[in-house]
Amino acid sequence: MGRLKQKYPSIHRYFDIEVEVKEVGEPKRKKKGTPATQPKGRIITAIKWAIKEGVDINARSGVYFLRTSLTADSEAVLWQFYNSIREIEATFRVLKTDLDLRPIYHQKDENTMAHLHLGLLAYWLVNSIRYQLKKEGMHSGWREIVRTMNTQKAVTTLAQNVHDEVIMIRRCSEPNPNVRKVYDALIYKYAPFVKRKSEVHKSALNDCQFIDRQLFFSD
Repeated sequence: MGRLKQKYPSIHRYFDIEVEVKEVGEPKRKKKGTPATQPKGRIITAIKWAIKEGVDINARSGVYFLRTSLTADSEAVLWQFYNSIREIEATFRVLKTDLDLRPIYHQKDENTMAHLHLGLLAYWLVNSIRYQLKKEGMHSGWREIVRTMNTQKAVTTLAQNVHDEVIMIRRCSEPNPNVRKVYDALIYKYAPFVKRKSEVHKSALNDCQFIDRQLFFSD
């Protein structure tokens, strides 16, 4: 609570905030032969707040200004444009991390342009997915969508037979209800790929990028 008051000094003075604190701790003995002591500790059990009497909070909460060179007939259209720009910036902020778009280490201009075009294509894909999800009432940001979908994993099982071959089975885990909801909104199947089974020589595992490299030894 103290940090919040420090962060918002211009507004917290208009509120009366009461915090109920409970002392907690277990008896602890410092050294052998000394009496038990109670370590100091407190937890907040309840918070009560109210606007101070005689204060018009709306008159002191400030005004939000937008400056633009666009011409529009209504404020609602300008507000929609502004929100679209904010959404684009937030999406690119995530993609720059996921796609490692920043900084750019390429030495040639054409490689740099290819890198940037990849980010633009990724944004078009993200925007198409979010557009379909919004029609179904799902307004989560892209980072939250990625976090939700990451709960479904691809599992690879390896086993070696007597012929010095490795049997590799790869399949997807069952999606949870939140992942199923995204799949239903996008009209997509619950498993990105069907169960796959293959037999390879153990030396071929060095080319598998989606699994951790393991060493297999035959008797």
